[in-house]
Amino acid sequence: MDLHNVRTVFHPDWRARLLKAGQMPLLQDWLRANGLDPRDVDLAPITVEQHDGQRVIRYTAALRDADGHRYRDPVTGGAAREVRTVQLLVEPPAE
Repeated sequence: MDLHNVRTVFHPDWRARLLKAGQMPLLQDWLRANGLDPRDVDLAPITVEQHDGQRVIRYTAALRDADGHRYRDPVTGGAAREVRTVQLLVEPPAE
C-alpha cells in the first residue's frame, strides 16, 4: 500500500460536522454506488487507496448473524466487525 496515495473519505471525528452540513446522504449514496450497504459500514475510517495496482475502498464492516442482527465479538466484548476492501467503482464526492 502506498501511503502517499491514501484518501480518507470519512473519519468518525467528522460525523457531527457531516450531519450538520447535511452531507451524510452524499456519503451513503457513494457507498451504495460502490455496492456497499451503508447499514453494514461501521463507524470507522473509510479510505480510498491503491492496492496491487487497483484503487480500493477500505472500510470496517459490521458483522451480522444468520438472522441479520449485529452481534458481539466474544473475544473483545465489542461489536463484531472486520476490515474489508472492495474495488472502487465510483470516485468519492469532492467534499
